[in-house]
Amino acid sequence: MEPLPSPEDEDRAELEAILQTSLEFGVRVQMSGGYTARVRDSMQRVATNLGADTAETWISSGSIGLVVHRGGWSRTSIRTTPAMGVNFTELSYLSRLAKRSAGMSIEAMRAELTAVAQRDRRYPVPLVLVMLGVSCGSFAAIFGADPWGIGLAMLAGTAGAATRHFLHKRHFKPFIYCLIAALVSASVVCASASATTTFDAAVTASILFLIPGVPMLNGTADLLTSNYLNGLVRLTRAAVILLGAALGLALALAFWEQL
Repeated sequence: MEPLPSPEDEDRAELEAILQTSLEFGVRVQMSGGYTARVRDSMQRVATNLGADTAETWISSGSIGLVVHRGGWSRTSIRTTPAMGVNFTELSYLSRLAKRSAGMSIEAMRAELTAVAQRDRRYPVPLVLVMLGVSCGSFAAIFGADPWGIGLAMLAGTAGAATRHFLHKRHFKPFIYCLIAALVSASVVCASASATTTFDAAVTASILFLIPGVPMLNGTADLLTSNYLNGLVRLTRAAVILLGAALGLALALAFWEQL
């Protein structure tokens, strides 16, 4: 007959469950596009609401660590956070879930996180590519492009976005796939430059799908909340992407100017 678990064993098991549940929550927040302070506050709130006395966090751009304490016991765990893009719908839901986690059981929180993980995070790829092209065309209209310029920007943006998706799926680095995507987009506009009288607006708008808006915003938010290392990492990554896009545009303009 197996001995029954002692109250201390049950407390340690419950603390471990609190740790893993809170850590999974933080991973979901970061994967959805949350900045460092938001990830930290969400994990700490969930951990204490589920029963931990205190919670301490360690957050980098690619991993998250959490330590929870209760009744003289502590548990520690670290998880990697794969890059999954941005999902503000999921991020907003997780923020609301953290606020109403007081009084929730560990099992209920796990069920909520399982439901979040099972949702389809992505729109169909063709739809995303077309809408990126539409956004480039919209920027061209804002910049004052004529109808042909708007159409060229839309076509070029879609072609560049498809190129970026193709190279990203084959694990090219951001600098490379942004450079080539910008080169393709700008080349589409340059090849039909005679069709529009607003070439500058069209070619500029055609590469704007590459602007890393969320990393720039999150990096700035990290700097303003004293998370300097993570902020610099995010802003450096954004700078590399912008450099690749600018170089791709410059190469396309230089090439087509010689023809």
